[in-house]
Amino acid sequence: MDSRDIPEMTSRSTRHDKAVVAVAMSGGVDSSVAAALLLEAGYDVIGLTMHLWSDDGTSKAPCCSFGGEHEAAAVAAQLAFPHYTVDFSQEFFTLVVKDFISEYVRGHTPNPCIRCNTLMKWQRLWEKAQKFGAGYFATGHYARVEKNASRIHLRRAAFRQKDQSYALWGISQEQLKCTFFPLGKMSKDAVRKKAAALGLPNALRSESQEICFVSNDNYRDFLKEHSQEVLERIGSGEIVGPGGKVLGHHAGFPNYTIGQRRGLGLTWPRPLYVRHIDAATNRIFVDEEDGCYGHAMRVEQVNWVSWEKPSGPFEAEVQIRYRDPGSPARVVPQNDGSLHVEFLTPAWAITPGQSAVFYDGDLLVGGGIITSATQ
Repeated sequence: MDSRDIPEMTSRSTRHDKAVVAVAMSGGVDSSVAAALLLEAGYDVIGLTMHLWSDDGTSKAPCCSFGGEHEAAAVAAQLAFPHYTVDFSQEFFTLVVKDFISEYVRGHTPNPCIRCNTLMKWQRLWEKAQKFGAGYFATGHYARVEKNASRIHLRRAAFRQKDQSYALWGISQEQLKCTFFPLGKMSKDAVRKKAAALGLPNALRSESQEICFVSNDNYRDFLKEHSQEVLERIGSGEIVGPGGKVLGHHAGFPNYTIGQRRGLGLTWPRPLYVRHIDAATNRIFVDEEDGCYGHAMRVEQVNWVSWEKPSGPFEAEVQIRYRDPGSPARVVPQNDGSLHVEFLTPAWAITPGQSAVFYDGDLLVGGGIITSATQ
């Protein structure tokens, strides 16, 4: 393990409060191994688990469930460090869940996990960690932090297939200064082997890619349950196809996402995909695959991570969704703080509400929220 990922302590006798690391623990294997590695490096560790979501008295989310809380506590007990569960359910609903609903009502497709990282983990939980005496903060994310004289750098994980830096673009420089990612140079197999060697009870726990507060990954049912009146007020509208022809009617535009093919209920010689959602006119535009590529987009709420704010245009690899391999683009800063991004080759299904993250090689330059796209 590289000293830039976990700086080594000289000895346990020289520790002070700044040597205490709070680990955000979900109950999963990644955060558990992160805590174990920090212990081995000589740090005092405390585990913090956020209780975020309970609906009708039962928690449905793997990363904030009662089961996850118990598993995190069990790991902490086995490794002999303190563990605390903090109830952030009210803040989570206000900052993450309500935004999730409102973005769909705007015709956007949000990424609540990124918002949770930025506003819950690296703000609310980090603030709580400092009250427990922690000087550092760590998670089980697969990413890397490099500390140098001028600026803290955030880089992709050594194993690209597990890289999670895309979801971390909202972290500030001040927060990165105190952040460790112990798994940044490890593969998932190596993490599981480490957990098994330590005898951790969650060594073989499966991963979940679902939104933590949405049961069965069905956001449409979630919207129906939590914003039924709004959906009824929106109602149905036209589905407009190639050439401006009305092909049918949708069942409420929040139930659709850019790039969607299934469930359109349309007859056409070739597959059709959602190309654009116009909330103002209550219409959905669909097109064949070739018509769903975009040449440019506008990005707002920009946070510069590894770079200072650029003074002029630059080229970068731009990732526009979690599993997107990235595309080369020219990025032009605007006077209002937004960015105009011009793709060198058209990008598929640019989706307002999703994050655009800019890379220089494996260095995460910065990121923001996509607000519009140009076909």
